[in-house]
Amino acid sequence: MTIKKITLLLISCLMVLSLVLASCGPAAEEEEEEEEVIIGEEEEEEEEEEEVVDTSGPQYGGVSAIVLTADILGFDEAFIPHTYVYTMHLTNEELLEGDWAKGPAGTGEADYILGGINSMDLKTGGLADTLEIPELGTMIFHIREGVHWHDKPPVNGRELTVDDVVFSLERMTTSPRAYIKTAYPTLAATTEITYDDSARIVTIKVPIDQWANSVTLYPDYVEIVPRDAVEEFGHINDWRNSYGTGPFILTDYVSNASATLVRNPNYWKKDPCGPGMGNQLPYLDGIKMLIITDLSTRLAAMRTGKIEGAGFEYEDAWPIIEANPEIEYITYIHDSCYSMGMRTDDPESPFSDIRVRQALMLATDFDQIVDDFYGGKAEKLVWPISPTKEYANAYISLEELPANVRRLYEYDPVEAKQLLTAAGYPTGFSTSIICYNTPTQIDYLSQIQAMWAEVDIELEIDAKDYAVWRGRMGTRTFGPTELFYAWDSGIGTFMKMINYRGSSQYNQSYVDDPVVEDAWTEMQMYVGIDEAKMMEINAELMPYLLEQAYVIPKPNPLLVVMWWPWVKNFNGAFNVGYYNWPSYLKYVWHDLTLKEQMTGRR
Repeated sequence: MTIKKITLLLISCLMVLSLVLASCGPAAEEEEEEEEVIIGEEEEEEEEEEEVVDTSGPQYGGVSAIVLTADILGFDEAFIPHTYVYTMHLTNEELLEGDWAKGPAGTGEADYILGGINSMDLKTGGLADTLEIPELGTMIFHIREGVHWHDKPPVNGRELTVDDVVFSLERMTTSPRAYIKTAYPTLAATTEITYDDSARIVTIKVPIDQWANSVTLYPDYVEIVPRDAVEEFGHINDWRNSYGTGPFILTDYVSNASATLVRNPNYWKKDPCGPGMGNQLPYLDGIKMLIITDLSTRLAAMRTGKIEGAGFEYEDAWPIIEANPEIEYITYIHDSCYSMGMRTDDPESPFSDIRVRQALMLATDFDQIVDDFYGGKAEKLVWPISPTKEYANAYISLEELPANVRRLYEYDPVEAKQLLTAAGYPTGFSTSIICYNTPTQIDYLSQIQAMWAEVDIELEIDAKDYAVWRGRMGTRTFGPTELFYAWDSGIGTFMKMINYRGSSQYNQSYVDDPVVEDAWTEMQMYVGIDEAKMMEINAELMPYLLEQAYVIPKPNPLLVVMWWPWVKNFNGAFNVGYYNWPSYLKYVWHDLTLKEQMTGRR
């Protein structure tokens, strides 16, 4: 096979000077005016020097106040999945990371709003400065030199070693509670890691059937930790034992209240683009993570500037934006959705018949859901993937679908009843749906219940406690006449097709389709190699997949990221890398003068 080498380097980008002047806060530098001498007939007077603040670029200083909606679950990926170790995304780093120079601050190829974005074309060097893929099944990471751990015992600012990287990767495949070990046991058991210490090279080899899992997890989903610290303390799940190479150092944590981080003065990375290109990162002196579980309190914190920015549902965010027109914002759609799964694999199940599944689609008034449930602010077509800038070519819009597929999203109870009759259910049937006993889910499913009653389908809502519902979701335990309400996997896993193939919890409809298998087989030849080809295969499969009506998806509501104007170099890019919130903070700076003018504090 032709050797493919992927070298991930930072892309330099220049901004037009007028745009720089319009959008950037004042810099920390000062300019001197030329000394002016006024000469009179009898005396000379020397004018005082004036200090002029340079407003053409970023400045250092300030503390960023951000919000968490729930308490921090832990500080070590060997115990807590990557998505939820929020402080580790600031204190530690992965082998690769999202390329900031391809986001809104640079070329604009990516929005980086969604955590699920995992395109190899949008990654750059992290603790590995380059990656080679000589053949499917093999990744070769070249570990960066000159990176140092935080300067505190026992690591004391020593340099990152190849051994640290190997230790961290192996730990994720062997620790009993680590995500890769528990969620991907075959990958964990078959991964072979070798290294060349003198060349600073780490090689990962996996079987071809685990290749897609490997590419989506090892490069940008494993935080690297120091071997000596883990061995001394047994783990680093106590916040006091937080050690990393990242831009910030964790200094304090109060459960259900806050986490405090300060700037790492020895951080290795420079700003890759924009008016601060080449500047030492990070700009901020520190970060305060405020844990605010109550929605109204979070909204009040945003309204008063206690937090500098956050994401909200459209209906919650809009009153604040209307009352504060200076607030900046961007709207987006989530990268995964909820849907109703069903037993398509069981011949005793009515849902094994495509006519019944299509009847359920036609009996669902998606337009009414969008208009009444979401006030017109929602997207109907969000399964198997949502529309995103990064994966635009993998998605087919509703307008582009063939007419026979597009009609499934048009409410037609008459045709629904005709299909049910043809399938042998002229008087309909009774079924139930398992969900979580929260008002949000029950309210939505009550709408579906009323709609389906029009075609003589009697739907019972079987609401469970969260633990029971989540456990049933993970094991896919429900009967042939039941449906299950669950979320699907994010868009970054589209190449694995786990929402509609295999035994994953996300394949709630037990789909086993030869057409899907053929597309999956073709897709695997391009994973990590050719993102464009993978997206093309996905787009070609979508019309067929939607025609099968394997799930009944729920429209996704419009969401909003908003932030105060003193936050600079930010355009809603919450996740720079794969589920790496809030890693964007190492690139952000504050216009401290503007912040003081607007809030009375710096």
